[in-house]
Amino acid sequence: MEYDLIIIGGGAAAFAAAHRAERMQKKTLIINDGNILPLGGTCVNVGCIPSKIMLHQGSLLYQAMKNRFRALSLSGGGDFVDALSETREMVKGFQEKNYINVIQAQEYVDFHEGHARLKDPHTVVTARAEFTGRYILIATGASTFVPPVEGIAEIDYLTNRTVFDLTEKPESIIILGGGPEAMEFAQIFHRFGIKTTVIQRSNRILTKFDNMIANKLHEYLADEGIRIITDTKLLRAEEKNGRIEITFEKKGEGIKSAKAEKVLVATGLRGNTDTLSVENAGVERDEKGFVKVTGSLRTSQPHIYAAGDVTGIMPLETVAAKQGSLAVQNMFGETKKTIDYNVVPRAVFTSPEVASVGLTEEEYMKKYNVCLCRTISFDHLERAALMKETRGIIRMVVHPETKEVVGVHLVGPHASEIITTATYAIRNRMTIYDIRDTAHVFPTLSEAIKKVAQSFDEDLGKMACCVE
Repeated sequence: MEYDLIIIGGGAAAFAAAHRAERMQKKTLIINDGNILPLGGTCVNVGCIPSKIMLHQGSLLYQAMKNRFRALSLSGGGDFVDALSETREMVKGFQEKNYINVIQAQEYVDFHEGHARLKDPHTVVTARAEFTGRYILIATGASTFVPPVEGIAEIDYLTNRTVFDLTEKPESIIILGGGPEAMEFAQIFHRFGIKTTVIQRSNRILTKFDNMIANKLHEYLADEGIRIITDTKLLRAEEKNGRIEITFEKKGEGIKSAKAEKVLVATGLRGNTDTLSVENAGVERDEKGFVKVTGSLRTSQPHIYAAGDVTGIMPLETVAAKQGSLAVQNMFGETKKTIDYNVVPRAVFTSPEVASVGLTEEEYMKKYNVCLCRTISFDHLERAALMKETRGIIRMVVHPETKEVVGVHLVGPHASEIITTATYAIRNRMTIYDIRDTAHVFPTLSEAIKKVAQSFDEDLGKMACCVE
């Protein structure tokens, strides 16, 4: 059967591409292998949706147990296994609403369940059928990269795909990795009363975020009781008497080990292309299985594109969706549209949250050898003070000559909501004076953007909270 477009995959990139193709009235086929992940891909099944449900439950529990107001008497109790069960139930609702129902409503989009494989540059086959496409979009996502550590293949480790299927609450867990996924799961486990240890290879957590922001989050999580060990080299994993022991070398301290009932591997990603037979179509990929693409998302074959986590570019749901839509526009519109990744915001949904958009101080210094930056604490925000939640800082990076905002990075309550304001500022090349001249609602946490802009030539300690 012939199609204008064959999409391999069923996540955010695939559905965004199908939506764009539907609007362009292009005959389209989505092929998804439910044995890898059901419709919805990583985000709805094992990524942002279930992890945020668990984080929210953990946050409510923690707030009850750590109430800051003396007038309130609260108590908390949480059932980790039941929380996972409710999360799985909610995920099914999201999947049905946003994917199954949507695909049934399409006029030009067909769906086929099966494991796709490229037979040649224009032919895709499954166990039951063969299809021909004028264009092909690879949107198969990514999976956990398991580091080549001695013995790790012999232990029963967890990943983001299996952790939500736990039927018993472990008493302890070791998390390998220090990125957003590792930090979020660390707080989930800890807040449900599970002893949590994080082992990170680099000398700090969140290596793709601003250094000061990452260090602040490390401090806050450690204060809660999460053990975080950085600057390590993993040596060995082995099971002993029903527990898993991880042996590692800590820089400057020698060989050490940690033991726990469970281990979660969160050490990055690799592209889901190993069984796709991309070599039959002449599609190039890198050593981690990510498909190589141009800025317009074209692969080494001019009629084959790739989008989403399988490209290895900013593995975010929003990026995947934008890439999927953009790829279809470039296919049929004969355009070469690209994405400016410098204005894509990202967040880590710990408590407090981390959010970032644009260049960090380190990146700007490396690029221009000069930087104009300011950092303020959330102590300057009346909303944070009245909530009794002043843990947090915000940093702003500004062009030293034009005073245009080029980066904003923060850790603090509701940082993921605040960062959108900064995204608009950077995208529209606003200066610190444009931000200061814009009225903000008082009292709000988003005033952090205005306050840090004011701090470039004002002493906030000598200003009343209402000064504009």
